[in-house]
Amino acid sequence: MATPPTITYLRVAEVLTGLGMITRETARDVVASFGDRAHGALPLRQHIASALEAFGVAVSIHADDVDSADSHYPWLLEEAAALTGGKVTVGAFRFDREDTDDAEAGRGTLYFTRNGEELSFLIEQESNDYLDMDAARAAVEALSPDDDPRSFRCVDNSRENPFGGNDDIVVLATAEQRAGLQRHLGLTFREPR
Repeated sequence: MATPPTITYLRVAEVLTGLGMITRETARDVVASFGDRAHGALPLRQHIASALEAFGVAVSIHADDVDSADSHYPWLLEEAAALTGGKVTVGAFRFDREDTDDAEAGRGTLYFTRNGEELSFLIEQESNDYLDMDAARAAVEALSPDDDPRSFRCVDNSRENPFGGNDDIVVLATAEQRAGLQRHLGLTFREPR
């Protein structure tokens, strides 16, 4: 039985280029930006998934302290919308706190527009220092472009992260590209919310 190739940034670049997710120029530029690290092994699926963000095909939903979640959600959604190449725009962000007297409270409703249509997501996080990972993932997935075979899907990191704590990586790809990412990089994807 053949040994699977070691997964490095260089290998990720080859796979993404082969799947038509990035250009050869993007692959070359990103690999060059990593210098010698481009040839080092990415031992965990979480590391492989995180590499996709560097290549501009994914966003990371941070599990760590983000200081101010209500201002981080707009940044995250703008980053995700940018991956669509202008097919999806976001704006008119508003966070209505459940407890208006407590600036540190994280519970409330996030409102924003997607291509001019208002969307809302219930935020169930005790502290404004952290994102509601499920709500953030659902909001990013809602940015999947219309009339485009690509959609946002979250990498399933549950085997390496059974208790949470790792960032969620949400990838914009077609079903065929996700199948290729599984076949070549071992990444699996959660069903959308």
